[in-house]
Amino acid sequence: MADASARDPHLNHWADQAAAKTLRAHPDAKTIAVAAGITPSGQVHIGNFREVITVDLVARALRDRGVEVRFIYSWDDFDVLRKVPKDAPQQDMLTTCLGCSIADVPDPWCEHDSYASHHIESFESSLAPLGIAPEFIRQHRQYRAGAYAEGIRKALAATATIRDILNAARTSGGGRTLLADDWLPLAGFCDDCGKDDLKFSWDGEWTVHYDCTNCQHAHDVDLRKGGNLKLPWRVDWPMRWAFEKVAFEPGGKDHSSAGGSYDTAKDIVAQVYDWSAPQYVGYDFVSSKGQGGKLSSSKGGVVTVADCLEVYEPEVLRWLFASYRPNTEFAISFDLDVIKLYEDYDRAFRLAHEADDGGRKDKKRQVARRTMHLSSIEHRRAEPGATAPWLAGFRHLSVILQIFDGDIAGTRAHYEASGELTDDPEAQRRFDQRARCVWAWIEQYAPEDFRYRIRDEAVTRAVEGEHRQALERLVEILETNPEADDAGLGAHFKTLAGELTMPLKEFYPLVYDLLLGRDRGPKLSSLLATMGAARALPLLRPSLAG
Repeated sequence: MADASARDPHLNHWADQAAAKTLRAHPDAKTIAVAAGITPSGQVHIGNFREVITVDLVARALRDRGVEVRFIYSWDDFDVLRKVPKDAPQQDMLTTCLGCSIADVPDPWCEHDSYASHHIESFESSLAPLGIAPEFIRQHRQYRAGAYAEGIRKALAATATIRDILNAARTSGGGRTLLADDWLPLAGFCDDCGKDDLKFSWDGEWTVHYDCTNCQHAHDVDLRKGGNLKLPWRVDWPMRWAFEKVAFEPGGKDHSSAGGSYDTAKDIVAQVYDWSAPQYVGYDFVSSKGQGGKLSSSKGGVVTVADCLEVYEPEVLRWLFASYRPNTEFAISFDLDVIKLYEDYDRAFRLAHEADDGGRKDKKRQVARRTMHLSSIEHRRAEPGATAPWLAGFRHLSVILQIFDGDIAGTRAHYEASGELTDDPEAQRRFDQRARCVWAWIEQYAPEDFRYRIRDEAVTRAVEGEHRQALERLVEILETNPEADDAGLGAHFKTLAGELTMPLKEFYPLVYDLLLGRDRGPKLSSLLATMGAARALPLLRPSLAG
């Protein structure tokens, strides 16, 4: 089945290549487990999102081949709080919790049961609109329930092997300190003070003894009963690969280098846990426009998925990530590039619906079709030759919305009156969704010279000569033709231009000033047609009263 599907020209995406490779590595598996995860030590930002969307795209590609998929997302909330994000409240409280499990750190926002839960809930809620619904696993619960007792015991029994693998990586990595002969693959937290300053010994069976160097508490732990002990992350990762039978999992490029965590995990999972490393895709960093390099939760002020969804429709955000190969770095933009990105999306959307004709453009159509398929929230495939659902252009919508002062209902009525927007429920949904994104962009991110508002009250300007003549004619045109559309007003402007000796471009700044309080704005005929004479005339007439 996998080979037959691989010949389907529709399955042309990099996610399809990863899916095919995964199936070749696990030809007899009834269910393919794919995994992602992160430590919620700070706000989970859009760079972290690249991992989960990478896995989601591959999971979809696998399901498109008729494969049952288990999509796991691990919250590594049994990790240590090592840094306090600069933008977090209650800095002193968080500082006292350094060295504790983030699952046990109080929520400084006082909204959730822990610091970890605060960041987890925020990220999980932002995934729902994107159609991403993994099986979330809280790792502190798994460890404390004793789920990994056998995995810990296997690691302890293979301590020498693991130490040799990690030391080899440290040697090749440039002279880092080697692990001591008495090192054990253990980490954890004191049952008394909660800190991670522990020294361990093992009885060769199920009991681990620790001494806390922070508070001198000593304790014996029966691994089978769970508790506050865990594996170090370089060992924890391969242990969970084997435990969950993970067949595909990506990683950031900082994990992908020679001798990095993926390389050591690959050796550990094979030699200690008798499982093969999952098929792997290394992904590059995502930055925000104007902020170079990789995003960091500990620095604070990062861009979250929720931030992006204020400006980017879910389908557009998915499409943006699906359009880049994972190993390509790119930036999330919030400036004027947003307009271009939406135009690129709309162009690809229309291309995906075009019928193939046997020509050179067919390959581009097929690529666009598959990328749109993977970007669709409902995983809906564009049918070749079907009429593409209408989408309001971002740039034009931004003009109309500002004329209506952000009133989406009024703007929708304008597009319905023009005949562009029908009563189709999907077209209405997409329109409202895009309008919300456009207005959020205008209010929060658009350059100042891009924004404008219709004056609430008229101002009076001294108008003489041909400027007065032109204004009188414009008022007359609007009074005589109150329902004139863009084209009709454009024709009147051409006639007006023939009546004047000065160029119309010298008259327009006056009109923009009276209407908007600035010397330029959107195309004047469009502005006036959309405003309507009833709204424009009270702003234009007062300057003719003198």
